[in-house]
Amino acid sequence: MLSGRKKGRGTLIMLLIMVALIIITGCAAKAPSDISSGETESGGSPQSSGEQTAGGSTELAQVYPLQKDVKLTYWVGVNASVALSYTNYGDMPFFKELMKKTGVTIEFMHPVQGQESESLNILLASGELPDLIEYNWYGFMGGPEKAISDGYIRSLNDIIKQYSPNLYKYLSENPIVDKMVKTDNGNYYVYPFIRGDDALVVFVGPIVRKDWLDDLGLPLPETMDDWYQMLTAFKENKGAAAPLTYEEGLLSQGAFSGAYGVIRDFYVEDGVVKYGPMEPGWRDFLAVYSKWYQEGLIDPDIAVVDRNTVGAKMTGGQAGASMGFAGSRLGSWMQSMADVDPRYELAGAPYPVINKGEKPKFGHMDYYYGLSGSVAITTKCRDVESAARLLDYGYSEEGHMLYNFGVESVSYNIVDGYPKYTDFIMNNPDGLPINQILAGYARGIDSGPFIQDVRYHEQYISMPQQRQAITAWKNTDAVKYKLPPVTATPEESQEASIIMNEVNTYMQEMFFKFLMGVEPLDKFDEYVSTLKELGIERVIEIKQEGIERYNNR
Repeated sequence: MLSGRKKGRGTLIMLLIMVALIIITGCAAKAPSDISSGETESGGSPQSSGEQTAGGSTELAQVYPLQKDVKLTYWVGVNASVALSYTNYGDMPFFKELMKKTGVTIEFMHPVQGQESESLNILLASGELPDLIEYNWYGFMGGPEKAISDGYIRSLNDIIKQYSPNLYKYLSENPIVDKMVKTDNGNYYVYPFIRGDDALVVFVGPIVRKDWLDDLGLPLPETMDDWYQMLTAFKENKGAAAPLTYEEGLLSQGAFSGAYGVIRDFYVEDGVVKYGPMEPGWRDFLAVYSKWYQEGLIDPDIAVVDRNTVGAKMTGGQAGASMGFAGSRLGSWMQSMADVDPRYELAGAPYPVINKGEKPKFGHMDYYYGLSGSVAITTKCRDVESAARLLDYGYSEEGHMLYNFGVESVSYNIVDGYPKYTDFIMNNPDGLPINQILAGYARGIDSGPFIQDVRYHEQYISMPQQRQAITAWKNTDAVKYKLPPVTATPEESQEASIIMNEVNTYMQEMFFKFLMGVEPLDKFDEYVSTLKELGIERVIEIKQEGIERYNNR
């Protein structure tokens, strides 16, 4: 993922802001030939794909495959696109090739989808730990430093320096990312998933039925009033039972609430940490959103819909607008409907504002360090050197190509120096969508211990509608308001986790009550008071202190 950065004074300023403020928060189908045997982006910025070396150990041939019999256990959640075709990562062509190239046999352990956190807690409590755990350790109660001090995972400082020359070289040359992937105490704790280019950090936003807009003579919506008129037209003239549908958690990206200056999350404004759902703008947003809900413009099942339900409604004529990914949603939905309804077309709408011409305050923007998809070595791992060398492979030149593009001549070919996906991937003979087939052969579409290459993105996001969408979604001021990747002390992190468990439950409960009119907005001040009683101000204080420590790393 991490590749390179652009030139120019504007980009330099953006990078400086990032340093201070950001954390940017496959069918088992027949392969065309036998092999032995992924969506998620020097001056201190990731290198551009054209210059990328991904570390590149000069002794790669001597290191891989490892010259001994190695078997490691690996705990990892199953990516949604992978789950369409595989129940175990060991059956994926990608991992079969990885095991062949590295000489390491991997035995996978998978939690139930949607229960990763609960499963991990049970696993840790059992004491029967695998060698490797792929997880977002920022979500661990107590944070990564707590996981180290409690004896679950290892500090990797000496391990990376001694056994992982590719990652060590990369971090040495990219101080922005280096700062993100360690704790305030200076501990490296994972082999990180890194987005390698500016073009890879934005990939989620509002999606609308462009063919319906054309039928109705409507332009892409820009303002909240535009959205109201569009959704009303979808309901009245297209018979949409759920004009706008998406998983409610996606509100944290800033669509709709962002028009009122808030998101459903923490953010930083003028150096001060704020929590969106307790700000006055959240009440303004709820007043409008509740009106939409009462008028039948928002999916009546918004409290329970999942990605599959959303997809079914967006392709089945029940909905005309959603939130989602440019690849596995916009692109996948269009591909699945190509033969069913040739007129079916989607477009990315800009994040809405109040007044036409305003620049959205919030929008999706990820960090260079992807948080999820990063792999820790546990304290139960007996062969630390082999584990470290296995993980370091992803940052080597050869590993970089495998992780991003798969197996040469099967999933990609080099054409004029460019790794081009084969027709088996781009026009699968079994009709599988790109996200599904590619997920089995490479992890560029997903995450993991490697640097994501922008050249994956250039092909995966191949439809003009997808590129238009990302262009629209990028036009926000999100970079100004993102919290940096702060880590609390173990004590602070545990305290904040306990508080936020209660805050999140209460906030979500009241969101739906306000939305559905069960509780009047006259009770908003009372709701804010309850948030304060639950301790939200203490969490804000912890995050504020975390920013100061982060800036001093």
